[in-house]
Amino acid sequence: MTALSWSALVIGATLTLLLFAFVVRRLIGVRVPVPRTLAAGVVAVLVFSPIVTAMIGGPGFPRKGSVLPALWFVILGVVIALLAGMVFLVIAEALVPSGSVPGPVYVLRAARGRMGRAGRYWQISRILARRGLLPYARGGRRSELATPEGRARLARSVRLAMEDGGVTFVKLGQVLSTRRDLLPAEFTGELSRLQDDAAGVPWPAVEQVLRSELGAEVSEVFASFDRTPIAAASIAQVHAATLMSRARVVVKVRRPDVSQTVDRDLDITGRLAARLERSTSWGRAVGAAGLAAGFAAALREELDLRVEARNMTSVAAASDSRGSDGIAIPVPYQPLCTARVLVMERLDGRPLATIDPSTPAGVRAALARSLLDCLLRQVMLEGTFHADPHPGNVLLLADGRLGLLDFGSV
Repeated sequence: MTALSWSALVIGATLTLLLFAFVVRRLIGVRVPVPRTLAAGVVAVLVFSPIVTAMIGGPGFPRKGSVLPALWFVILGVVIALLAGMVFLVIAEALVPSGSVPGPVYVLRAARGRMGRAGRYWQISRILARRGLLPYARGGRRSELATPEGRARLARSVRLAMEDGGVTFVKLGQVLSTRRDLLPAEFTGELSRLQDDAAGVPWPAVEQVLRSELGAEVSEVFASFDRTPIAAASIAQVHAATLMSRARVVVKVRRPDVSQTVDRDLDITGRLAARLERSTSWGRAVGAAGLAAGFAAALREELDLRVEARNMTSVAAASDSRGSDGIAIPVPYQPLCTARVLVMERLDGRPLATIDPSTPAGVRAALARSLLDCLLRQVMLEGTFHADPHPGNVLLLADGRLGLLDFGSV
């Protein structure tokens, strides 16, 4: 048999298979997965050939005058083959209903997810070992927790491990540092030292994100752009820039790879929290799974910088409705705000944490009253408030006012 004959045979068989599969699926009237439909087509083809051969007879058939009977035999063979395919589908659906077995795409994605988690678990295990936390993870060395010195040593190791773990665990540590209802003072005090600092992303990667998000070259959007970041955090980094209108702005650019890392870590955090809630009384008491779900939702919101732009606008609108209270909120430039880029007004000042201790007490008291009044009004009257007003997110401006930054958590 020539190559052309083989090709014709394969094409003919494939078309016959697809035709049988299509007709069987239409006759049964139920939507079934494509692989199962093709399997029914294979069954129909396998039944059709031997049945027709048996009905028609030997190689000398059809003889003169026997074409019409042969045609009826072929039609009868097609009907029997279709019935066989339909019976196969009915039995398959009865024994293994559609959707009860994961499809190949789902299986591949799940396998890739398990491999990613396994690699991350290995990294976390190495961090725990390096920081001396594995014995605690296995339930050992509990006697050390009975003394303040022992708790302080463990708290320091936990803080260092979270810094090593990256963005998700740094954020988790920052949240836990405010939960004095859940953790001893040694832990909340140590975790409050977590700094959301990170190495800066190289300029080519930042430029690529800007070009992709803004749809133009950096030089076409900004009159000037400082390639050296003002600050680099675990989720994004901030650059100073000037728009074509000469307005001075800061540009917040999300790290290129942070979304995948956070998704993987949040998956692990959720699994560990669910396990704690099932296996420990204190995990059930604090609602570990619920806390992890709330943390994951809040962190995913921070990844979308459009949410922060909307938050700034909402808080500023509520503040303007009651008149100025001496607190400045930066204005976002909405046309340039995307999921990975946030362009906003630049506030000139220094973080509240860096105020000179020699500043007169009266000045400090006035600033404290202004900040407290602003936050209480947001919480008690407006219902929309800055949920992360730590000293690094509050600026003392050059004109003596206070400015709020980082509206990712509102």
